[in-house]
Amino acid sequence: MMDIKWVHSDDIPEGLVKSFCHLFEATHKEAPIKNVTTKLKIIQVSPTIYFPVTINDTEWNTSFVCSPYTAYIHYAKDEIKRKIKNPLVRSPLLFIIFLISKWFKKGLLNKNVHVNNFLLSTNPYPVWDGATIKQITTFIKKEFPEHAIIFRSLNQYQHTHLLGVFKQENYTLIGSRQVYIFDLPYTDWLQRKNNKLDNKLIKKKELTFIDHTGMAVYLDQALSLYNDLYLKKYSTYNPQFTLRYFEHCYKENMILFQGYKDENNQLKAFSGLFILDQTITSPLVGYDTKAPQKEGLYIHAAQLAILHKFKSGLLANLSSGASGFKRFRGGVASIEYSAIYIKHLPRKRRVIWKLLAIISNKIGVPIIRKYKL
Repeated sequence: MMDIKWVHSDDIPEGLVKSFCHLFEATHKEAPIKNVTTKLKIIQVSPTIYFPVTINDTEWNTSFVCSPYTAYIHYAKDEIKRKIKNPLVRSPLLFIIFLISKWFKKGLLNKNVHVNNFLLSTNPYPVWDGATIKQITTFIKKEFPEHAIIFRSLNQYQHTHLLGVFKQENYTLIGSRQVYIFDLPYTDWLQRKNNKLDNKLIKKKELTFIDHTGMAVYLDQALSLYNDLYLKKYSTYNPQFTLRYFEHCYKENMILFQGYKDENNQLKAFSGLFILDQTITSPLVGYDTKAPQKEGLYIHAAQLAILHKFKSGLLANLSSGASGFKRFRGGVASIEYSAIYIKHLPRKRRVIWKLLAIISNKIGVPIIRKYKL
């Protein structure tokens, strides 16, 4: 079995990991993701598999893509403020989160190493049997003895075997959300009532489709649509991508951009697909949030990923959110987990992670399943 080791981006084959690391290694006055502060390394875990690794210590205000603290505290607060308008309910919940935040900081929740972290909401995995998980754990534990080791974005549908290996190697599995997997044949998808209605709406709307090549001149508009949706409507703790990030991803084919424009040459909806081995994800989505819902611009954006799934023959993981929309169009719900190694940490830090696991797995996951969130 090969030795696990750090490698430099110049020493690995061309591909997503190399292009991703070059983006963050480039000397530039502006960070590619404004609200992400982390250190980046590359680990080789097999003759052909390389994982980007992010290392954090505190960074309490960075995006949730490398900060569990942000996911459980900042992002949760934004969700409560957005969804719960009754002050008699909202205020106590915010106070509880305030108290928990102090506890999390004392427990150094952000002192962690994320493996296979592309700093996206969903990090797809290459085809990997997990045979080197034990060696990876030993290696990182020696390099960063005070850090928790985290593998995000593991779902039951795709990663049953990997989850079993992580559990066998004494990782704690913490349920995080429910994602929706599209793995059905095109003929079955086409027969669904909602998809038939969507196709009629898209045809009636008569927007002009833009392929990846044509999207080159619309990247600034795409970024604006992303910001309006993810940052203004949802949370500023979502990744704050820059135009340089979009342009690099386009040029290096890290992201497959597609969209729709109107007769005034304005981009109305787009999707940016991140494709790794056998999995399609859609981390970059945007549409004109000011347009009436009946125009179906979200449908335009979401369907781009689904149609590429049929064109490519790959599986599509369309992440969480819009659960009803995705279920009615053929998405299969699957609980997503983070696998976290904490056995080497001091007891007071292990206790926090264990309690998080109990709350998430015994309370959060059942609620997610019951209400099909």
